[in-house]
Amino acid sequence: MQAEAAIIITELSKSYHESGLRHDIFKELNLSVNRGEFIVLLGRSGSGKSTFLNLISGIDCPDKGKIIINNTNITGLSEHDRTLFRRHHIGFVFQSYNLIPTLTVAENLLLPLELIRRITQKERDNVTELLAKLNLADRLDSYPDRLSGGEQQRVAIARALIHDPDVILADEPTGNLDLDTGQQVLELLDILVRKAGKTMIMVTHSQEVIGKADRVFSIKNKSLVIS
Repeated sequence: MQAEAAIIITELSKSYHESGLRHDIFKELNLSVNRGEFIVLLGRSGSGKSTFLNLISGIDCPDKGKIIINNTNITGLSEHDRTLFRRHHIGFVFQSYNLIPTLTVAENLLLPLELIRRITQKERDNVTELLAKLNLADRLDSYPDRLSGGEQQRVAIARALIHDPDVILADEPTGNLDLDTGQQVLELLDILVRKAGKTMIMVTHSQEVIGKADRVFSIKNKSLVIS
């Protein structure tokens, strides 16, 4: 039986202008990612890896081409509708954590749910349960600045998963962590994302992650190349 595509990217192009000159980042990229597949994206600094994730998430728009996620062409949506789509269907794990410093750990996790629906007691219980899985049960009422880097990244992963998105995007999720802590975070992603059948695209340099990926791509000469 043929696998179902979760993400279809067709002739995707993106550029930026600087000092009156146009600089191409991508030129007519094509990619199909199956539901439940784990893709790793490699590339030198400045090659466009983060831009690629921003395009898939709808944070940024391409110059041309289509990005279809779960049969929805997000490139054809307004900025408002892309935001709503992202809130429901996409989880994003940032290298810099991007936790809100004035909110507790629990409040950071509840925020994505508040943005899409009214919070129920069951969802509050889910937050507590997820934090327990991440060994953060005692950090429920802590603020981000009281957490270690590894703890902050685990909270960031929990926040990306709390609304049960179809697609997980991770931008160097272990880039700011030491080796041991980074491996723990990657194991958690493997358990919480891969084993749940989620579709994931991760930018990383970790050899351990590369070995677990279904497919590995590099961005070279403005194109995607199988590594």
